[in-house]
Amino acid sequence: MKAVPSALLVPLAALASAAAIVTPVHADAVCDDWCQAAWVQQRANALPRTAFYDVPSPLPQAPAGTIIRRQVTTGYTVPAGTRATRLLYHSRTSRGRDVAAAAVVLTPSGTSPQGGWPVVLDAHGTSGMARDCAPTLMRDLYHGDQMARFLARGYAVVAPDYAGLGTDGAHALGDKTAAANDVVYALRAARAAVPALSRGWVLWGHSQGGAAALAVAERQMWRPVGGYRGAVVTSPAANLSRIAGHAAARPGLGGFIALIASGASVNDPMIQPRRLLTAEALDRLEATRSGCLGVVSAVFRDLTGPELVRPGALTEPRFARFLKANSTGTRRVAGPVLLLQGRADSVVPAWMTDDVAAALRHTGSRVDYRTYPGLEHDTYPGQTVGIDDGAMPDILTWIAGRFAGGTGASR
Repeated sequence: MKAVPSALLVPLAALASAAAIVTPVHADAVCDDWCQAAWVQQRANALPRTAFYDVPSPLPQAPAGTIIRRQVTTGYTVPAGTRATRLLYHSRTSRGRDVAAAAVVLTPSGTSPQGGWPVVLDAHGTSGMARDCAPTLMRDLYHGDQMARFLARGYAVVAPDYAGLGTDGAHALGDKTAAANDVVYALRAARAAVPALSRGWVLWGHSQGGAAALAVAERQMWRPVGGYRGAVVTSPAANLSRIAGHAAARPGLGGFIALIASGASVNDPMIQPRRLLTAEALDRLEATRSGCLGVVSAVFRDLTGPELVRPGALTEPRFARFLKANSTGTRRVAGPVLLLQGRADSVVPAWMTDDVAAALRHTGSRVDYRTYPGLEHDTYPGQTVGIDDGAMPDILTWIAGRFAGGTGASR
């Protein structure tokens, strides 16, 4: 998950004239001024989805991490001199099916240092379910402000989309195994595409990406990828059952329930959103097929509690099993892990991450847990500062220490 983006907090007067010409998400959907403003910002931030993202049909079988195609590209808001290389590569679903996913590799300006550029591997927060919600199709790369800080320190950034974003197919949002596969195999593809990357890598994941990062760190215990120096995990959506309960009950977060239910149905087609969501919520589900997080959040923002979910929805057996099976933070993870949480977080409350930190320590995991008063889930310009921006000095110091003295041990 990622916080409701700043699109929903921009003064609407500044967007009124543009918003008036935007077509609503669906004829029967609620797309008020907030929704229209979110559409304006989504389209302004979008890059064209070209044939690069078209997956060969049938997809030839190949080892995970094999490159399908690559493309040096421009259009991103990145520091001058940054080289951006898009990749389409083979990943795997949680059931082991070969699937295509996209990623971008960003390398700093200048020549690479001896041994190559150290790598920050990004697991991104919730962007949406639609193909156009791929961070590699966004001018700001969704986490571009933070990526610029890494690039300025001489780190390369490998930033995968999750399969179904950008590419055809469907995004299994919430499926921790699929997300971990996409992240790990993006690194393998990046190394083949950009030989100037070093062996050492640090993982960084926020929100939905924080849960994905914990899934990768779990995987490192039994299926390690060499060069791992540790993980930075911020405000992770680790306990999906608690996240779903919180999103259903808190006004303004209903869009996350729509996205989680949709992602669960991709993982298990027997999980049917019509059994989880009210008729009013189902009427608005079309928004998830084209709108990204800002649009979806706006469309669902007035639905909460019994207006949003059917009675017993969160304990419906198949859905409850999905939420439990795809939760993270209860198994031992490869370390070290820098776990960061804002005390003012309204999307992933601090008490949830407090419990994650305690559970991980109980497993014997090496966790450095830090909390920050006043920091929100994400930055809302002019209003609040998010955990990644507010804690960035600590993140940079910790990562520098890992590359300076880390041995690459996975445990």
